[in-house]
Amino acid sequence: MCAMLFCTINDFPSYGNLSNYSVKDHHACPMCEENTSYIQLKHEKKVYSRHRHFLPLNHRYRRLKKAFNGSQDHDIAPIPLTNEQVYQWVQHLNSVFGKTQKKDKSKTCIWKKRSIFFNLPYWSDLNVRHCIDVMHVEKNVCGSVIGTLLNIQVKTKDSLNTCQDLDEMGTRSQLHPRSDGKKIYLPPACNTLSKKGKISLCQCLHRVKVP
Repeated sequence: MCAMLFCTINDFPSYGNLSNYSVKDHHACPMCEENTSYIQLKHEKKVYSRHRHFLPLNHRYRRLKKAFNGSQDHDIAPIPLTNEQVYQWVQHLNSVFGKTQKKDKSKTCIWKKRSIFFNLPYWSDLNVRHCIDVMHVEKNVCGSVIGTLLNIQVKTKDSLNTCQDLDEMGTRSQLHPRSDGKKIYLPPACNTLSKKGKISLCQCLHRVKVP
């Protein structure tokens, strides 16, 4: 019996491990690659912005300013590399294993090393080699949304650091932290639920039947 590895299905960190693409650096987007738009925040981690250029050119979100970073976005989405271009990137990379090797910070590459999957005779001819598991994406996004709506301290995204970063960026002035000299007050966001709203949400989630 002959078998073929068509593609792998995994979450985003595993995508980096299997493809040997750097998913934790400034060029973490496999679609944009070296043109990845990122912002290094002062109080939080780096964020990746300008996702609106993947929308249709006439989409209304492209013209919105206050809802995003304060500017419109009319850029065109980048064209992903073909299978031949990706193979040209990695075919001459030297794979050095082990943690004893010192990294040269002056040399940066979005591909860490040549994946062992390229030893397969057909792997370089595949346009799609790795896929993101939708289940992991749904779970992580759902957890973040529920944690923010219920204002769970270890899950919410409306933290002090987040509001301070908005202040540094000069956007969403209504969410900037305020101080009375003794305490720092965080203005409630539009998604903030009251105690009654939190109870209603929990009751609604409790009634949902998972097949």
